[in-house]
Amino acid sequence: MSEKQKSTISLALLKETCDAALSSVAAADGVVPDDLAHLQTTDFAVIHKDFISLLAYLYSATTKTAISLKPTSPTYSASLSPLKDLSTNVSNLSHNVRLVQNAHGATVLKELQLAARSVISAIQGLAETLLSDANATKEPCDAYLSKVGEVHDAIDKLRSSTDGLSSNNVAAARKVWAADQSSLSDALRELQDMPESGDDDGFDDGWDELGIDPSSSKLSPEELERLRKVESIVKLCNLMHKTVMKRVLSAPLHNAPIQQEINPILDLLANDSPTLPAAVDDLIATVYSPQDKGEMLDQLHHLDGAIDNIKSHIDSLFALEPVGELLKEATGTGKKAPDVKRWFGTCFEEIKKLIAQMSTTLQDVQ
Repeated sequence: MSEKQKSTISLALLKETCDAALSSVAAADGVVPDDLAHLQTTDFAVIHKDFISLLAYLYSATTKTAISLKPTSPTYSASLSPLKDLSTNVSNLSHNVRLVQNAHGATVLKELQLAARSVISAIQGLAETLLSDANATKEPCDAYLSKVGEVHDAIDKLRSSTDGLSSNNVAAARKVWAADQSSLSDALRELQDMPESGDDDGFDDGWDELGIDPSSSKLSPEELERLRKVESIVKLCNLMHKTVMKRVLSAPLHNAPIQQEINPILDLLANDSPTLPAAVDDLIATVYSPQDKGEMLDQLHHLDGAIDNIKSHIDSLFALEPVGELLKEATGTGKKAPDVKRWFGTCFEEIKKLIAQMSTTLQDVQ
């Protein structure tokens, strides 16, 4: 068997290994399979460290494979060792994800699944391209270089010191909330930038030619009053969401001695986070003229439910005795921070009061 044939077989094996690894990663459910039981650990830090180490091995093996299988001047014999390393460590990466247990947290498990999938899919893409080059009858191109770049970029992102792989479930939940915060900030800007009248300073935007009266978007005094009320609600929702990240999903919680009790609540909070900007967006959509008071009332009720869920899970977190004490730490400004539990109690109460007041007003005018 020639060296080229051996290399081609190794590439085909790598592709099959990636297929199997992706299926294994997708099947990860927080329960360690029997064939990996001898490797399981209660310490997520060990799993995290091993995952990062495997990324380094995969990065190096990808580079060596790319150099040895450069289409214009391949050295097939030199490709066999890095291709074997790639297959071995792709499998190891999927095994690493399967070692994450329910006790470690569903949110960080989901993040590891996405991380492993991004790397393995990129390596699979590289293997497919190199296989295609090996079997090509015409002169190969440099498409493989972009595939190498995809592998390196996926790994670099996960090894980043600022936005890399989360070290625990607290960090993973905070990452989810941080991603959703931008949506809430955008929603608030949308409200604040919303035109309050049909005055366009004589600018011809072409609506007349389409048979649409631009003055139909003008808010009546009553509609403008509702816009202001919605804006007050959204401002408080935005502040509450930011404060969850700053004061709850914060460094002190990483050191809580009862992570197994905290993690299920963090998973619920991670699921809660995207429901808030979605509910806010749906409410804002009802503010545009002409306003449908019934639809606005429905969306206020929807938002109220989202707030109730977040409040319930924040309360459950504070009900764990060590958590309340940990989160009383100073903000780092040298001043003692307000009692965080009391702050959230007041904030939730105010949001729900504003929603209730506006709902009552809408019901009265229907």
